[in-house]
Amino acid sequence: MSKGQILICDSSEYIRKNIKNLLYKRGYKVYQATNGLETLRLARTIYPDIVILDVNLWGMNSFKVGKIIEEDNISTVLYMTNNLSSAFLKQIETMKVYSYIKKPIINENLYQMVEFAIFNSNRIKDLEKKVEDLNLKLESRKIINKAKIILIEKYKISENEAYNRIRKKSMDRGISMEKLSTEIISNFNKKTK
Repeated sequence: MSKGQILICDSSEYIRKNIKNLLYKRGYKVYQATNGLETLRLARTIYPDIVILDVNLWGMNSFKVGKIIEEDNISTVLYMTNNLSSAFLKQIETMKVYSYIKKPIINENLYQMVEFAIFNSNRIKDLEKKVEDLNLKLESRKIINKAKIILIEKYKISENEAYNRIRKKSMDRGISMEKLSTEIISNFNKKTK
């Protein structure tokens, strides 16, 4: 069973094959690309767990490729470089995982950085999902609260009673409280026009 999918992009066939063999031995399924456009095309096809991207790419700026990959939620990018300049470090500050691999590749460093990047990428995805779920719950709560206010004003009842009416009616009809609340708001808006 594969530990995950990794896409390697480097202009050097030797480096790509070396990294591929090292990661394959660790149980990863590895794909290869030679330039930025090929990397984007392949990444959009396979949605790898991580993209290992050489800083010096043919055809396209590697940081532009990395930004597209991360902004489109395709994967997380781990850069390879042999020059740790302050400009390089400044560029990777904006990436999901602040991490890189220094050339020449040392086997243990490669394994550690790949596992670190995948682990942290998965944690970020989990947190993003939780935030999305919380935002959906917040929006749902806002809709329910708006429907409660309509019922409170219309029937001169307490907030608790308005909530209980929405809950009971949604259970009776087998629909969510949010859907019922949306109907209440829609009906109210029709009557007030």
